[in-house]
This record gives sequence, structure tokens and C-alpha cells, in this order.
Amino acid sequence: MTLLRPLLLPMMLALAGCASVPAPQAPMDRAAYQQHLQRLTEISRFTLSGRMGVQTERKGFSGKLRWNHTEQGDQFSFYSPLGSQVAELVADPDGVTLTTSDQKTYTAQDAQALLLQTMGWTLPLNGLTDWVLGRPAPTIYQEAIWDTQGRLTHLRQDGWKIEYDAYRTVDRTDLPGKVVLRSPQLDLKLLVEHWSTTGMER
Repeated sequence: MTLLRPLLLPMMLALAGCASVPAPQAPMDRAAYQQHLQRLTEISRFTLSGRMGVQTERKGFSGKLRWNHTEQGDQFSFYSPLGSQVAELVADPDGVTLTTSDQKTYTAQDAQALLLQTMGWTLPLNGLTDWVLGRPAPTIYQEAIWDTQGRLTHLRQDGWKIEYDAYRTVDRTDLPGKVVLRSPQLDLKLLVEHWSTTGMER
């Protein structure tokens, strides 16, 4: 075994280097993947609305969500199942502001910590913008599976297991209609009823 170590070490380093670069996994159409990924990288702003469910060990939330995303920041509006607004979260480079339905305002630098403090649950905001579009975040991922059209069906990254279903075509790009995120601390289900990638909507 000692004689093999000089040979095994370069092989292990090479494999470790490959693992740090996201690469499509067979079976899939590589050309379709590259084409689909290119269309996703062209999306710098979007609006989505739909239904969401959040479940932790102690608390949960079920209702509606409207999310406006631009290069400058994000605006999340949370609604009850009947449509009344529960809270609004605005995040930009200057910080985060959350306003509740009773007009109480909270500010912080960390959106995830602020949501946990005020709502009792949080969202994986560091990767969510990429994941909701159906692409891995820039960090290393542990597993990714694409279908024959180059679209993600399963992703494991940053401690989250993410499943995709019900893609729909929006402005010539296939975007997820259903995203399920699971971690040991939280489960999040998002059913997107409306997408727009052409501009902000209110």
C-alpha cells in the first residue's frame, strides 16, 4: 500500500479538483443543458407569485408569496391563505427592513436572522434566488440531476435537498412551477402560479 501512495495522491487531488466544478451528470443532453443554463444566466430580475408552505420543528407558515427580485435587492410580500398581508421584507445593500401587518418595523443586516426573530422561521436566502430559477448557486454542490431537456430535477447543495417539478415556459425559458426544499431544520414548498422576467410588477 505504501508503494501506491505516490500514485494515489495525485489521483485523489485531481478528483477533488473536479468535484469543485459543477458538471452535468448523465443521463442528459449536454447541449440542452448548456442552452438552458445560458437562458437562465440572462435573467437578472424577475417577479413571481404563488403559494408557499414553511415547516420547522416548532413553527410553520402557510400562505401566499409575491417576490420581486432585481440587481439592487429583493422585496418579499407574505400573505395569509385568505389574502391579507402578513409581512413585507425588503433587502438591499444597505440592510433589511421587515414591516408586519400591524405596522411594526424591524431592521437588521441579516435577512435570515431577522425573519427567524420576527416570524419564527426563515428562508435560505443565500441560495434561493438561483434555486428558484432552477440552477445551482455559485457554491459547490454535492449532487445535481438534470432531465433530457437540461432542466434540474434534483439538487443537493449547502445542506439542502431541492426537488423540481412542473416546469413552465416563460419568455422562451423553462422555469420551475414547483420547488421543494428540505433541510434538517426546515422544509419549504413553493408553488409558483405566475412568473414574469420582463420587469417588476406590483
